[in-house]
Amino acid sequence: MRLFIGLPFSHQVRRDLLRVQKQLQKNAVKGNFTAVENFHLTLTFLGEVKEDRLPVVFDALASVPMGPFALTLDRLGSFEGGIWYLAPRPSPALMEGQVRLAQIFRERGFRLEASPYIPHVTLGRKILLREGYCPPATLSRPILARSEGPWLFLSHRVEGALRYDVLTP
Repeated sequence: MRLFIGLPFSHQVRRDLLRVQKQLQKNAVKGNFTAVENFHLTLTFLGEVKEDRLPVVFDALASVPMGPFALTLDRLGSFEGGIWYLAPRPSPALMEGQVRLAQIFRERGFRLEASPYIPHVTLGRKILLREGYCPPATLSRPILARSEGPWLFLSHRVEGALRYDVLTP
């Protein structure tokens, strides 16, 4: 099972993220855009996990209280490979919670990525924007989100489409 810990968004926040994504899409020559129901903010990527380890995952997740807290998403950017994202303004609650989550999962034997954590919501991958289009670095209308805390997600394909489903104990 391919798993990650993340923050889900309300229907309204996902609609607002879709509005930003549509601007990119309108100005893209090509790209693979995130499905609106898959919008989330990853905290810790666990990777492939055997099903018999799920109790350990849920126990670790429950041991790190995180939330509720507010996020303001307003910084548009890209990573190498045409990955476009929306990032939140600095949030001590988010960053402290992510550090605690990573630490507890490492203590419980999970091998996590060593790269620095950069909070973001992926809008799409392999995006090539049309020549001359330069999206604004900061949104004129920030997206306000409220996190009630982290959830465990399963990443899998359903009829060829990537899907992220919340798992509960």
